[in-house]
Amino acid sequence: MRVLDIPRSGKRGHMVWQRNRYGQYCYPAFIPFNPRTPAQVNVRGTFGAVSKRWRNLTQQQRDIWIAVARTKWSKPRHGRGRLTGCQYFVMINVVLANRGKAQVDLPPENPRRTKLAVSSRSCPSRFGQPPVGPTLFLRAHQFIAGWQHDLRKSTALVPAPA
Repeated sequence: MRVLDIPRSGKRGHMVWQRNRYGQYCYPAFIPFNPRTPAQVNVRGTFGAVSKRWRNLTQQQRDIWIAVARTKWSKPRHGRGRLTGCQYFVMINVVLANRGKAQVDLPPENPRRTKLAVSSRSCPSRFGQPPVGPTLFLRAHQFIAGWQHDLRKSTALVPAPA
Protein backbone atom coordinates (compact mmCIF):
# COMPACT_ATOMS: atom_id res chain seq x y z
CA MET A 1 0.00 0.00 0.00
CA ARG A 2 1.37 3.38 -0.99
CA VAL A 3 1.26 6.29 1.48
CA LEU A 4 0.03 9.55 0.00
CA ASP A 5 2.37 12.51 0.22
CA ILE A 6 -0.50 14.92 -0.44
CA PRO A 7 -2.21 16.05 2.77
CA ARG A 8 -5.96 15.50 2.83
CA SER A 9 -8.61 17.22 4.87
CA GLY A 10 -12.34 16.63 5.19
CA LYS A 11 -14.67 13.83 4.19
CA ARG A 12 -13.87 11.68 1.16
CA GLY A 13 -16.26 8.84 0.49
CA HIS A 14 -16.78 6.96 3.74
CA MET A 15 -13.58 8.27 5.40
CA VAL A 16 -12.79 11.51 7.24
CA TRP A 17 -9.23 12.88 6.99
CA GLN A 18 -7.70 15.20 9.57
CA ARG A 19 -4.32 16.40 10.78
CA ASN A 20 -3.05 16.99 14.27
CA ARG A 21 0.38 17.73 15.66
CA TYR A 22 1.39 14.07 15.26
CA GLY A 23 0.51 13.88 11.57
CA GLN A 24 -2.37 12.95 9.34
CA TYR A 25 -4.97 10.36 10.29
CA CYS A 26 -8.34 9.12 9.07
CA TYR A 27 -11.35 7.32 10.50
CA PRO A 28 -14.67 5.99 9.15
CA ALA A 29 -17.34 8.69 8.77
CA PHE A 30 -20.38 8.39 11.02
CA ILE A 31 -23.56 10.33 11.67
CA PRO A 32 -23.77 11.34 15.35
CA PHE A 33 -26.91 10.59 17.32
CA ASN A 34 -29.30 13.54 17.43
CA PRO A 35 -31.74 13.14 20.34
CA ARG A 36 -33.84 16.22 19.42
CA THR A 37 -34.72 16.96 23.03
CA PRO A 38 -37.18 19.82 23.67
CA ALA A 39 -34.36 21.97 25.06
CA GLN A 40 -32.17 21.30 22.00
CA VAL A 41 -35.04 22.07 19.60
CA ASN A 42 -35.78 25.28 21.54
CA VAL A 43 -32.17 26.50 21.36
CA ARG A 44 -31.96 25.71 17.64
CA GLY A 45 -35.27 27.52 17.03
CA THR A 46 -33.99 30.58 18.89
CA PHE A 47 -30.79 30.55 16.85
CA GLY A 48 -32.79 30.37 13.61
CA ALA A 49 -35.19 33.16 14.66
CA VAL A 50 -32.31 35.48 15.62
CA SER A 51 -30.53 34.72 12.34
CA LYS A 52 -33.70 35.67 10.42
CA ARG A 53 -33.88 38.99 12.31
CA TRP A 54 -30.56 40.04 10.72
CA ARG A 55 -32.32 40.22 7.34
CA ASN A 56 -34.99 42.54 8.77
CA LEU A 57 -32.49 45.18 9.94
CA THR A 58 -32.04 48.36 7.95
CA GLN A 59 -28.78 48.80 6.04
CA GLN A 60 -27.76 51.55 8.48
CA GLN A 61 -28.21 49.17 11.45
CA ARG A 62 -26.25 46.45 9.65
CA ASP A 63 -23.41 48.90 8.93
CA ILE A 64 -23.19 49.71 12.66
CA TRP A 65 -23.01 45.99 13.57
CA ILE A 66 -20.35 45.45 10.90
CA ALA A 67 -18.25 48.38 12.15
CA VAL A 68 -18.39 47.21 15.77
CA ALA A 69 -17.76 43.57 14.77
CA ARG A 70 -14.49 44.58 13.09
CA THR A 71 -13.14 45.33 16.57
CA LYS A 72 -14.09 41.87 17.93
CA TRP A 73 -12.09 38.66 17.63
CA SER A 74 -13.61 35.21 17.25
CA LYS A 75 -12.21 32.00 18.69
CA PRO A 76 -12.54 29.46 15.87
CA ARG A 77 -10.82 26.09 15.86
CA HIS A 78 -8.21 27.06 13.27
CA GLY A 79 -6.93 30.36 14.68
CA ARG A 80 -8.43 33.70 15.54
CA GLY A 81 -10.22 35.97 13.12
CA ARG A 82 -12.52 38.99 12.99
CA LEU A 83 -16.27 38.55 13.40
CA THR A 84 -18.70 39.58 10.68
CA GLY A 85 -21.59 41.87 11.53
CA CYS A 86 -24.10 39.02 11.24
CA GLN A 87 -22.03 36.72 13.48
CA TYR A 88 -21.73 39.44 16.11
CA PHE A 89 -25.47 40.23 15.92
CA VAL A 90 -26.36 36.56 16.38
CA MET A 91 -23.80 36.11 19.19
CA ILE A 92 -25.27 38.96 21.26
CA ASN A 93 -28.96 38.31 20.57
CA VAL A 94 -28.92 34.53 21.03
CA VAL A 95 -27.49 35.00 24.53
CA LEU A 96 -30.20 37.58 25.31
CA ALA A 97 -32.98 35.40 23.88
CA ASN A 98 -31.82 32.29 25.78
CA ARG A 99 -31.93 34.29 29.01
CA GLY A 100 -35.46 35.58 28.27
CA LYS A 101 -34.32 39.17 27.72
CA ALA A 102 -35.31 41.56 24.93
CA GLN A 103 -33.15 41.42 21.81
CA VAL A 104 -31.35 44.52 20.54
CA ASP A 105 -31.15 46.09 17.07
CA LEU A 106 -27.95 48.02 17.84
CA PRO A 107 -24.81 46.66 19.54
CA PRO A 108 -24.68 47.26 23.30
CA GLU A 109 -21.78 49.11 24.85
CA ASN A 110 -19.00 46.89 26.14
CA PRO A 111 -19.31 47.08 29.95
CA ARG A 112 -16.34 46.86 32.24
CA ARG A 113 -15.69 43.41 33.57
CA THR A 114 -16.20 43.19 37.29
CA LYS A 115 -14.48 40.74 39.58
CA LEU A 116 -16.64 37.78 40.51
CA ALA A 117 -17.13 37.38 44.22
CA VAL A 118 -18.69 34.18 45.54
CA SER A 119 -19.16 33.26 49.15
CA SER A 120 -21.05 30.40 50.73
CA ARG A 121 -23.16 32.88 52.74
CA SER A 122 -24.29 35.00 49.76
CA CYS A 123 -24.71 32.15 47.27
CA PRO A 124 -26.38 29.13 48.90
CA SER A 125 -26.20 25.89 46.94
CA ARG A 126 -29.45 24.42 45.71
CA PHE A 127 -27.96 20.97 46.38
CA GLY A 128 -27.29 21.61 50.08
CA GLN A 129 -24.01 21.79 51.95
CA PRO A 130 -21.20 19.97 50.13
CA PRO A 131 -19.22 17.37 52.11
CA VAL A 132 -16.11 18.54 53.93
CA GLY A 133 -12.78 17.73 52.29
CA PRO A 134 -13.32 17.34 48.53
CA THR A 135 -12.33 20.05 46.11
CA LEU A 136 -15.15 22.03 44.48
CA PHE A 137 -14.81 23.12 40.87
CA LEU A 138 -16.81 26.18 39.77
CA ARG A 139 -17.27 27.27 36.16
CA ALA A 140 -19.08 30.54 35.47
CA HIS A 141 -19.82 32.91 32.60
CA GLN A 142 -20.27 36.53 33.59
CA PHE A 143 -23.21 38.15 31.79
CA ILE A 144 -23.55 41.96 31.84
CA ALA A 145 -25.85 44.03 29.61
CA GLY A 146 -25.91 41.55 26.74
CA TRP A 147 -22.21 40.64 26.95
CA GLN A 148 -21.09 37.17 27.87
CA HIS A 149 -17.50 37.13 29.05
CA ASP A 150 -15.05 34.24 28.87
CA LEU A 151 -15.50 31.20 31.04
CA ARG A 152 -13.92 31.56 34.47
CA LYS A 153 -12.79 28.49 36.38
CA SER A 154 -12.16 28.37 40.12
CA THR A 155 -11.41 25.68 42.67
CA ALA A 156 -11.80 25.65 46.43
CA LEU A 157 -11.57 23.22 49.32
CA VAL A 158 -14.67 22.78 51.45
CA PRO A 159 -13.77 23.92 55.00
CA ALA A 160 -14.96 22.19 58.11
CA PRO A 161 -17.93 23.93 59.80
CA ALA A 162 -16.95 26.44 62.49
